[in-house]
Amino acid sequence: MNPIWVDGEGALVGDGPFIITDPGPGPDRYGASLDLLRSSGHETAFASFSFDPEEAGSVLVIPNRVRVTDPPHISGGVATSVVVDDGVATWRAGFRQAMTSLQAGSLEKVVLARQMTIEAPEYIDPSPIVAKLAAAGRADYVFGVEGLVGASPELLVSLRGDRVSSLALAGTASDPAELTSPKIIEEHRHAAESVQRSLAAGLSDVEEVSQVIVTHGAVSHLGTRLIGRARPGTSVTDLLGALHPTAAVAGTPASAAMGLIRRIEPRSRGRYSGPVGWFDIRGQGVFAIALRCGLITGNRITLYGGGGLVAGSEEEPELMETEMKMKTMILALDQSPS
Repeated sequence: MNPIWVDGEGALVGDGPFIITDPGPGPDRYGASLDLLRSSGHETAFASFSFDPEEAGSVLVIPNRVRVTDPPHISGGVATSVVVDDGVATWRAGFRQAMTSLQAGSLEKVVLARQMTIEAPEYIDPSPIVAKLAAAGRADYVFGVEGLVGASPELLVSLRGDRVSSLALAGTASDPAELTSPKIIEEHRHAAESVQRSLAAGLSDVEEVSQVIVTHGAVSHLGTRLIGRARPGTSVTDLLGALHPTAAVAGTPASAAMGLIRRIEPRSRGRYSGPVGWFDIRGQGVFAIALRCGLITGNRITLYGGGGLVAGSEEEPELMETEMKMKTMILALDQSPS
């Protein structure tokens, strides 16, 4: 499918022919992506980066041109499909290992992801899935980049002119009143503080920091919204390098949390919970965190759902949180877990 990004401003769609490449792993991958775009002779690129900065597998798509259009209309659907691996047993094993590390005091928070694999009898077309996600009418960031499709509630960072915006989400409940629990407040604090610290070097000043509640489908999240002004010469790719991975998708301290995730999650997250969005040759752009998403490979799609664990987290509520988060994609597939 053509790369697509849909938000409150409308839809951006890339038309071919396309340059599709992996900018490589490491801390320079964001800057390398901007360099590749500037050397291509084109104006705008779509990108979806791997969660783990040390892993290859990021995707940079440079289209021949980009259209600003209305959100796509729903046409067609996904053929009847079955769950071939719900990921529950693997997640439970990881939960117990994570809680052992948390109780030992080696880290304050870690985010554990679950993967569910669904199989259809034929190739899964991403276009109707993206259209259905966009038609849901939420203030989401809907994306489709080389098989990765989803509707994220979380803005990682945007840079328009010198205006920088970010929204840190952490802490999830089915009832917004539950967002005042000590566990959720503690989980959210780690995420909000990590975003503010990471952005500090790229901002000349912070105009506003406010706490909000964001409702996404059946769940609500505690959020901290940050608005500031970028220092001269700062690009959105500079800000990505400073921000990712946040405590909302990895944990605290980040290095210890990343190490634990690499040990206890047997399957790579790939591009799930990595930055996804668009940018232009001026270094302007918008990136969400790739949440509430799935990766299509032929006639299979892998859905992802995760949650932050802190000391005192309980297994069954945390598992149910992953279920609720996967619901966005399950509904887009017209698929009920079996």
